[in-house]
Formats: sequence, C-alpha cells, structure tokens
Amino acid sequence: MSEKIAYLVAEFPKPSETFVSREVLTLQKLGMEIVPFAFQGPGAQEVAALDAPTRRLAEEVEYLPNAKVLTGALASLPAVGRCWCANRRLPAGAHNGSKQVRLLRAARLARELEARGIEHLHAHWPYATQVAYLVHKLTGMPFSVSIHAHEVEHDHAHFPATFEALSFATFCNRAAMERLLQRLPTGARERSHLIYHGVDLSRFAPLPFPASATPLRVISAGRLTKTKGFDRLVRACACTHAHGHAIELTILGQGAIEPELRALAEERGFSEHLHLPGWLPHDQVAARLAESHLFALMADTNFHDGLPNVVLEAMASARPVILSPIPAASEAITDGAEGFVLSAADDEAGMCAALDLCQAAPEKLAAMGGAARDRVAQLFDQDFHARRLQTLFTTPAACAVHTSRHES
Repeated sequence: MSEKIAYLVAEFPKPSETFVSREVLTLQKLGMEIVPFAFQGPGAQEVAALDAPTRRLAEEVEYLPNAKVLTGALASLPAVGRCWCANRRLPAGAHNGSKQVRLLRAARLARELEARGIEHLHAHWPYATQVAYLVHKLTGMPFSVSIHAHEVEHDHAHFPATFEALSFATFCNRAAMERLLQRLPTGARERSHLIYHGVDLSRFAPLPFPASATPLRVISAGRLTKTKGFDRLVRACACTHAHGHAIELTILGQGAIEPELRALAEERGFSEHLHLPGWLPHDQVAARLAESHLFALMADTNFHDGLPNVVLEAMASARPVILSPIPAASEAITDGAEGFVLSAADDEAGMCAALDLCQAAPEKLAAMGGAARDRVAQLFDQDFHARRLQTLFTTPAACAVHTSRHES
C-alpha cells in the first residue's frame, strides 16, 4: 500500500491543536509522504505562536480558499450533481459555510488529489471528515479519520453516514471511542483504533524541580473558554492564597474570558499572583513547566475535553497533575500516584485540599512527578503511536475501501 497520504484539516495549523501538526511531522520523520490540505490558514498572531517546525510545515500546506474553490466551480458541476444526495445526508456545517460550499470544496479537493497521485485521504475534525466522505463518494478514494473527544458528544451527527464508508477511524482516548461506539452499529468497532496523540519524550524530558518550594507554582494551559474551568482554578488558588499559603498561578492561552479571569483575580486579591502570558510557541512551554511545581486543570467533564495533550506534556516533564474527572483522566492518572483526580469539575474545595497537601509535603511532588513521567513513557510515547498509525496507513486490509454500502 502506498504511503502517499493527504491530510485534511479545515483550519491548519492552529496553536491550540499542535497535536495535529506533531502527528504530521512525526509521520514524515518515519518516511511517509504526507501532503497537508486546508481551507484556511493561521492568522498573523497564530503564526507567531507556532514553533519553528510547525511554521515550516505551514509552508507545505495546500490551501483551498473559497476563491480557488469557486474558480473551478463550473468544471465541478458534473461531480456536484453525482454527489448531491450524499451531501444532503450530512448535517449543515455550523461554522464552515453551506452544504453547497462543502460539496464544491470536496469536488475541488478531489481534482487536486487525483492530479497529485494521492491514494488515501485522512481527516481531522468533523467538517474535514464530511468533505473526505464526499471525496470518497466522488472518486472511490479510501479515507480515514481522527476523532476527538469534543465531537463524539457535541458534533456527531455525521458519523452514521461516514462510518459506512471510511477505512478506519482513530480515537485519541478510549473514553471517547467507547462513547461514540455506543451510537454506531456493532461493525464500527472493527474499524476503530485507539491511537493516543502521545508526547515527544525527547522534547518534554524530565525537568528538575524549582530550587525553592515556596511559592507553590501552579501552571495550566488551554483556550481561555468557560469549558476549561479556569475561573474555578483561579478561585481555588485564590482561596489557598487567602489561607496564608504562598502560591502563583500561570495560565498559558488566549480567549474570550481573559478579562473575566483578571477581574476575578482582582476581586479575590489574587491579581498579583495570576500570570496570563498568552499563547507561547510549543518549544517554549517546557521552559514554563520547568518553573512550575505542578499542572492543574478543572475542565468540564462533558467531553469538551477528553485528555488534553498539555496534561501529558506536563507529566512527561515529571510534573504531577491535578485534574477534574474529565472522561479520560483515569487513562493517564491513578489518584494519589501521578497526581490527583477531583470529585467533580467544580470541586474547588478538593482542589484547595490538594494544593494544601502539596504545600505541606513538597517532597511528595517529586515522587509523583517521577511516577507521572513513567506513566507517560509507558503509554503515551508519540513515536510508538505514530508507528501504529503508519501501520494502519500501509496495511491493505486497514485501508481497503468499504464498498458494501457504497453509492456509485
């Protein structure tokens, strides 16, 4: 089976989705010819937040903006007509335009792929999955998808149709996989594979702890949105500070609730101890982890997050973690071993208790951090999972076109 693969992501690359670019770069390192496609690229601020390898990868992306898609619309009309019914089966895209634009994009992408001799198409996220499905309907080209926690609960209406035709699907955590498979026919399981995004263990190596245990330095990261629970984390850390413990909180990321977080810290007398430096290039995250004693996240537990990659990066850096019981928390953490799992997303009292314990017994942090590193090395090695994905791409049985219900 050929190793010339097209990767389709609607918007690529994005600072908040570095796992996709790392996946592409790792497969390329393994010798695979990966050609990335996207409909939209990063803005100037997003480019500044990308690390050097990802910026170079962005130069390889074949972008298909609407102007380019519409330029070839007339030539695509016969294909559009053949695939009209298949397109109607799919839900309307909430953020990526009309069904008609989606179909035109698929027709234009199909022409680009055939011109380049691409033999397999892989998609990340729901919109790209839908376009890949339509390309398959137009050309018979095999396609596969990577599925993430958010979409199995909040954007899953397209899966019954696309699973009839895809070659295989990978899931970034077991909780998400089992959740979606509950909604699909039994046969979907045989084409579903658990492939963690993993961590570059050489980039995120074990880091020595800060020389001083005081103040306790807590780090978190992610888009500054309500679902991440950063307001709860600020309140918990402010409570710890109010109890007389020296504590500093750094949150890496940008988003709409930044003013709210700053106002909350001001209200709680914690503003001098809250640091919001924005997005940092991926290669600078390790330096911030080195300054910290532990990683904490109080995200919602309704599959907005399954197992954030930054959690694994912190663990690989030998930092214990404190997490809300997000769906895949137990896949990475045994409570009390590599860190702590709270009883609920809003368990601010539990977070305060965990922070107090860390403050009172800083020597335990290093032991938990070592256990965290060991757990990641055993289960979440990026290269190991990339080789498993490579095997799926290069195994004829995995990449076979499913034609039993294929509409010609």
